[in-house]
Amino acid sequence: MDILSSAERSHSGLVRTLGKRVCRKAPRVQIPLSPPWIPLKNLTTMRVGGPARYFVEVKNADELKDGFDWAKDRNLPVFILGGGSNLVVSDRGFPGLVIRPNILGFEVVGEDGNRVLLKVGAGEVWDKVVEYAVSRGWWGIENLSLIHGSVGGLTVQNAGAYGAEIGEVVAQVEVYDSVARIIREFAKDDCYFTYRSSFFQRAGHCIITSVVLSLKKTGTPNINYPDVAKYFAEKNITSPTLSDVRSAIVFIRQNKLPDPGEIGSAGSFFKNLLLSTGEYQKLKEKISVNFGSETTNKLEEMKNRFVTSNGIKIPSAWLVELCGLKGASVSGAAIYEKQALIIVNKNNQATADDVLQLFKKVRQTVYARVGLALLPEPVMVGFSEQELAEYFQLEAR
Repeated sequence: MDILSSAERSHSGLVRTLGKRVCRKAPRVQIPLSPPWIPLKNLTTMRVGGPARYFVEVKNADELKDGFDWAKDRNLPVFILGGGSNLVVSDRGFPGLVIRPNILGFEVVGEDGNRVLLKVGAGEVWDKVVEYAVSRGWWGIENLSLIHGSVGGLTVQNAGAYGAEIGEVVAQVEVYDSVARIIREFAKDDCYFTYRSSFFQRAGHCIITSVVLSLKKTGTPNINYPDVAKYFAEKNITSPTLSDVRSAIVFIRQNKLPDPGEIGSAGSFFKNLLLSTGEYQKLKEKISVNFGSETTNKLEEMKNRFVTSNGIKIPSAWLVELCGLKGASVSGAAIYEKQALIIVNKNNQATADDVLQLFKKVRQTVYARVGLALLPEPVMVGFSEQELAEYFQLEAR
């Protein structure tokens, strides 16, 4: 049974071919704009940033379209705000219209003996989706438990953790194309998922409205990631269930990462590095000179622990910690003491400038010591090109 065809038949208005129009138009609806200059820091997990000139929450694609039309009529820029994670807003805020898609809903749109296709609204909380899937015995996203953010936002970023990525289970994505002003659908191959990126991140005019996930009815636990393997070894669990895997990931993340309800953070701030063989050899030589043979041996162990098909993966947290930056701070921003990949907003008193000055400090130090330039995971919103150039500037080694 072709369950993707089944999904298409269930939604005859959808077109799965890249770029084709879906002939679906609706009458204009009123947009419930919030009062001007709403503070964005209260809508992001980093808890920094100034206000949005205008803000609206939309519940469907028609309201999303109207939001773009409203902004276009007034020559205003538009920013799409998801769950508020993986984001740093400038202290000035955003001078246009911020739209938060609150498009909700779960629907099984295809099923056979092995798989189920679950269509999810872009505004759904991601971990709610994981919990829903695990409760029904559907495999594929359990290693992505407790990642903060919305379905749409995390799909744009191809978020991942503990040996899994969202892009691996995406079957198709529905978007509103704000340039063509139509609904489009992208098959998985057209999404161009790469490490912490996708077509939608590079093409900002395609706003995700829903995602179809392809989940398995039976599966094999993905527990090769070191922290996960250690968890099950310590508990002497040799054949973990689907629920066991989710419980493990939740436990690990709760003990390793800051609680966004208590401490502001954008999530992982630095992307892990994927190196070619030549780049790895240069790193190895640099570490041998600056840190000695013992650290070089640890680097070799790291190389073998994090095997990928896209290159040699080196955890940025290991490099940050190696350079003595764990706990480093700039005013209210600090490297989290339990996980060097994360910048936290201490006592929620940091500014966006504090956060990016710390990013610059860490980036420069790592570059000077090991010769690699770290890249940020969060999206930077409301900054000028000149400001970003200054934050990203590296002095010669």
